[in-house]
Amino acid sequence: TVFLLAGVCPGGLAYPTGAPLQACADMKPLHPPTTTSGQAPFAIKTSTLVYTPGAEITGTIYSPSGVKFRGLLMEVLKTDNTSTDPVGTFDVVDNNTQTQCGQGSKQGLTHVSNSNKTSVTFKWIAPSAPAGDIRFRLSVVESYDVSRYWLGIFSATVQDCSIHPTIVGCKGSPTPPLPASSSARPSSISTLPPTKSTQSPVITSPAKSSIPYDPACGKTKGCFPDASRCSSGCHYLVTWGPAAATDESDIIAFNIKMMLDDMSDVWMAVGLSKTGKMDKTTVAACLTQGGQSFSLSSSYNNGHANVPFSNPTMGLSGMDASVSGKVFSCSFTRLRAMNETNFWNISDPMYILVGTGPVANGLMSQHMVDPVSSSAKINFTAFSIIGEGDRTSILIKAHGALMTVAWLFFSSVGIVVARHCKSILEHKLLLKHKSWFLAHRTMMTLAALCVIAAVVAIFVERKGFSKIVPEVGKEYTKAHPFLGIVVAALTVINPIMALFRPAPESKKRYIFNWAHFFVGTSAHILAVINVFFGCHLSAAHLDKSSALYLMVAYVAVFVAVYIIFEIHNRCSKSSMFANGTAVLNNPVI
Repeated sequence: TVFLLAGVCPGGLAYPTGAPLQACADMKPLHPPTTTSGQAPFAIKTSTLVYTPGAEITGTIYSPSGVKFRGLLMEVLKTDNTSTDPVGTFDVVDNNTQTQCGQGSKQGLTHVSNSNKTSVTFKWIAPSAPAGDIRFRLSVVESYDVSRYWLGIFSATVQDCSIHPTIVGCKGSPTPPLPASSSARPSSISTLPPTKSTQSPVITSPAKSSIPYDPACGKTKGCFPDASRCSSGCHYLVTWGPAAATDESDIIAFNIKMMLDDMSDVWMAVGLSKTGKMDKTTVAACLTQGGQSFSLSSSYNNGHANVPFSNPTMGLSGMDASVSGKVFSCSFTRLRAMNETNFWNISDPMYILVGTGPVANGLMSQHMVDPVSSSAKINFTAFSIIGEGDRTSILIKAHGALMTVAWLFFSSVGIVVARHCKSILEHKLLLKHKSWFLAHRTMMTLAALCVIAAVVAIFVERKGFSKIVPEVGKEYTKAHPFLGIVVAALTVINPIMALFRPAPESKKRYIFNWAHFFVGTSAHILAVINVFFGCHLSAAHLDKSSALYLMVAYVAVFVAVYIIFEIHNRCSKSSMFANGTAVLNNPVI
């Protein structure tokens, strides 16, 4: 078990240089009662879910939501509870740890200082004789100023190949050791990791192929198919029904099939949601590495973070997974309900979400194509066939529409009017204002209002600043939210500058003219580039080819109009100079 101990704890003992021996028995810190409650924000991932006598297993202690911790104590225990003595020994591979507890003080792992930590790596060596299935047990001290510690954090069960010789990964020889660094590439995982990933993603979306439609859909099974394609085969198909030889009121059997481009390292998952959105969703995920090893994970989404349950397979069992060609198939059973917060009771109707994404460094990385949601809530006691809901939320649609209208229409018209219609309409008035100026100001005001509304819409939709995980080969789309903020800032700055512009006859007017021109032109160019980027975002669910053609056509027309007006203006000025009637104007408003 791992026990994280902090430094000085008011009102209690403190062990800043490691857990004391007396903590090895019950895994509790000698602190005042903890103020924590609910799901622990820490987890354990291991390099494998099977082992043989003498094998080495590496792993990491971390927080999926990025919470820092001070101290730790970890041990390995048998799952059959025949003994409370720790199993195996630890080797120190991380400068933040030291061994403690048990024989030779090497059967537990603890911290060496109470400094803040984001993760700790470890290596465990199995005993030379079969020990049975085991789990890593962890206790963590998050804070000592206010007593916050977490007990009973478990890894997934690691199975003994001596007992289970036929399961995937058991080949009669010790599991080969992995590098001791945190960048080692594990062969399986124990819990769902953070949704952020610094690794290059592997896949993003279903391949162009098909899965046969299940004729039992609507008869003996409920189904969520890829309805738009299932007339000639599906890209994905989720089915559910009562588990065989069980009380159907308690257990539901799920099957997920999905066509994928790359089976090297990938996950697919079913989410159960009360709202149809990813937040507050209970997730059941099947993972494969190379199509050779498989694991099952149970978790829930909290905002943008995915958080594993303390038992990484909570409520799930009976996994049967396989890869055949480009089809990843996984079946499992799920309890309808458990006495656990965020594990939704599916006796109540729920939306179902289906998603997929890459596994990088043994961790489940964030999906890069938004999961597909059902069009309505599902009654899992009925054998209904449900279709897809609208993949794009109304706020994302509003954001895209407002930005498109703002820059491709209002701003474009405003720029052309100010630059090229000024001389033509110089002496024409409308409402006691020069008509060109009134048209320019109206267009730019409408553009600014659209931009502000679009920014508010996307911040509300994403509950803050958007963090984009790009599709493979489209890493440039990560710049979209950053460019958007720059464009919005320039959009607000320009009218503020205009409020303080010098009078037209002022000697310093030219400074404003050029600054106004530079800020406005920069905003327009960056905005158009960002619209191009936005067309390639998975959340937009656009026909990318059509969107690209339309944007190229817009740029071509805008540039052509600009050039035609520029030539016309220069020809007009040349004619005026020739006739001696030229009026010198500023190059910009």
